[in-house]
Formats: sequence, structure tokens, C-alpha cells
Amino acid sequence: MSTPLSIIILTYNEADVLAATMQAAAPVANELMVVDSFSEDNTVSIAKAHGATRIESRAFKNWADQRNWAMEQSLHPWVLFIDADEVLDEQLISSLHQWKSETHTDIDNYWGLRRTHFFMNHAMRFSGLQSDVVVRLFHHTRRYSDCEVHEKINVPKPHPLPGRLQHYSYKNWEQWNTKQRTYAYRSAKDHQAKTGTIGLFHTAVKPAFRFFKHFVLRLGFLDGRAGFWYSISMAQGVYWRYVELKKLRLS
Repeated sequence: MSTPLSIIILTYNEADVLAATMQAAAPVANELMVVDSFSEDNTVSIAKAHGATRIESRAFKNWADQRNWAMEQSLHPWVLFIDADEVLDEQLISSLHQWKSETHTDIDNYWGLRRTHFFMNHAMRFSGLQSDVVVRLFHHTRRYSDCEVHEKINVPKPHPLPGRLQHYSYKNWEQWNTKQRTYAYRSAKDHQAKTGTIGLFHTAVKPAFRFFKHFVLRLGFLDGRAGFWYSISMAQGVYWRYVELKKLRLS
């Protein structure tokens, strides 16, 4: 007996990346649901043209809230989340077909997916990204922790399925910086209660250590120019977090 699978993709203005994501996911999904946050480009028409079996529109609060709501709408008990800028590779597609051919009855089970990140047109092999495994396949009764960014299913790190998600989050510097500023603002909300008085430790020491962590400790220098700028942007994100937190406390 096989196990049907609902694949869920959250979208907002993803027209430039969505087609490849949908094309890879469609052959694996019994239900391919897109939850769109009222995109202002042609994201919805692209989703319709590339295999979406269902499109829901819902205002965006945060990623955890949107994912949890989407799971409540899923047609099948087992769900797989794919971001709009992630593409299943051939090995992962094969692994998912194998997974579906089996019977899964234990709702406490879950599976991880390895990711390969592309930054500045470079497949990142180091920089802290070499061991990235995300929990994405699980029973629809699970719930993400309530936070603004880096939402997680609270389970131990899983053994990943064979294959990889190809992650294309970087388009250009303008888009990347806008994304980092948005993350910094939302991260500031998450850090509000657990951060004391903001000083040089937060705005200088922590950003400097973040650069050192990614570029030296996590071997970012082996990713060359891309590793250097990725490490810079991670440090910048930490700095922006505390700038945004200062603004929140003054508002």
C-alpha cells in the first residue's frame, strides 16, 4: 500500500523562480498546494500553469503561522514543505517516489532533506552550509514553533533522505540585502525578550564573531569570493538585528 503526499509551497512574488520548483515537485505530489500571500506579480498564473492542484490565498503573518495553517488544509496526512526557491534534484525525486511506495503509519516519524545553497552563482560547499539538513517531511498534525524567523519543527536532527534540495535564495545583491533586512527585523522581535541592554557587544563583537565563525571556523575561505561575501552578509545580518531591536524599543 502506498502513501499519498501533499507538497506545500508558500509564495509571495516568486515568479522568477517558481516554475523550476513546481516542475520538479509536480510528478511526486498527490496534492501540490500553493499558499500565496497575495503576490503582485504572476506567481499564481505560473503555479496554475506548472501543476498546482490547489491554490489558497492568505495574508502572511510569519512563516511558522503560514506553515501551520497550510498543514490544516492539506488533503493528505503526510506533507512535504518546499520553499519557492528550492528545486528537488533527481536523486531526491527518486527517494520520494520510494518513500511513497511504502506504508507509513507512525505519525511521530519525520524525515530531513539536505540542501545545496547557491550564492553568487556558486554552489556553497563550506561556510557553515555544508551540513544543512532541514526537517520537511512529516505528519500534518505536527506544528512549527511560534517565531518570526527560522521556524522549526521541534524534533532531533533526522537522518536525511538521499538526494538534495537545490536552494537558489540569492538573485542579486539588492534582493539579498532586502531579504536580510527583513529577516533582521523579524529576528529582532524574536530576540526582544531575551536581550538586555544593547551595547558594543551586540553591535560589534557579535557581528565580528559571526564573520569569523562562517569564514574561518566553518571554512568559508574555501568557498573563495562567495564565501567571503556570504560571511560578511551573515555578520551584517547580526548587526542589523540589533539596530532593528533598538528601533523597536524606541517605538
